[in-house]
Amino acid sequence: MLTPAEETQFRRASREVSPGTVLKLMATPDGRSVEMAEFCERLAALLPQLTIAREDDAEKGLPLILLPNGLRYRGVPKGNEVPPFIQALTGKIPPLSDRLRARLDAAPENPAEMDLFVTPECTFCPGAARRVMPLALAGRRIRLTITDAGLFPEIAQHQGVQSVPTLVLDRQFRWTGEIAIEEVIALLATRDPVSMGPGALEIMLKEGAARRLARMMADRNRVFPALIELLCHEQWPVRLGAMVAVEELNAVAPDLGRKAIDALWDRFEGVIDPVKGDILFLCGEIGHAQYAPRIKAVLRSSMAAEVKEAAKEALDKLE
Repeated sequence: MLTPAEETQFRRASREVSPGTVLKLMATPDGRSVEMAEFCERLAALLPQLTIAREDDAEKGLPLILLPNGLRYRGVPKGNEVPPFIQALTGKIPPLSDRLRARLDAAPENPAEMDLFVTPECTFCPGAARRVMPLALAGRRIRLTITDAGLFPEIAQHQGVQSVPTLVLDRQFRWTGEIAIEEVIALLATRDPVSMGPGALEIMLKEGAARRLARMMADRNRVFPALIELLCHEQWPVRLGAMVAVEELNAVAPDLGRKAIDALWDRFEGVIDPVKGDILFLCGEIGHAQYAPRIKAVLRSSMAAEVKEAAKEALDKLE
């Protein structure tokens, strides 16, 4: 729970919170949802103008707090995390300078996924958050998640984070310690779309840009690796958007459509049954007879009944 000093900081910010401000808690079966829910309840008691909207979903994976301005927070703000969280909650984040905003506006419109890892004890993390948050609020399609690396060590480990603060862009590019926003903007302006991470592609697909994504891959004659990640995602809505993109890709570049299916078959044994079913569905929809022997092997296997049913339907379409 919050300390008396932390509660005082939130109380002082009460008059700066606009009436009707909504903080959304995406709760999941993960045990840390309880701690984050308790924080949200206490915050609502300290800030009468604040409304907590809770959404429970067993498929969301890890809990998340969505701030009104679109910033995402994964953790419970404590210690040095409190001041920047209050700035985000009250909308007191200073905008980018005109010079930096002009450089950002000149960059391509491709979406980006950013993850900033912090801890309550880190004295440098608040400054990093203040530098990064304006970038994510500059009207671009930049999705920023601030994650408490102590509370969610598995995420930090998966992203190769060894110290804080660390900013990761598209799960590939990283800055640790003193984060130079000029360098981040320069990379946004020059990065190859092939390097876009799953989060960036997910933003595009949610916007209904599956055809645009397919055209981008066709122009570069490359299946973006992040698309395969989305096709193997455990959440059905995420996979659905990616499947539409594969069908669009197959329509404009059949060779790339086959490469996407080949990449999925490489992962077939290691994915959950619903993903197996979707891979088989794509095989049937895209209609390449070369996959028939593999599909028949699924029918002969000891896999789940629903996977075999998907295999049968796919084989019927191919034949």
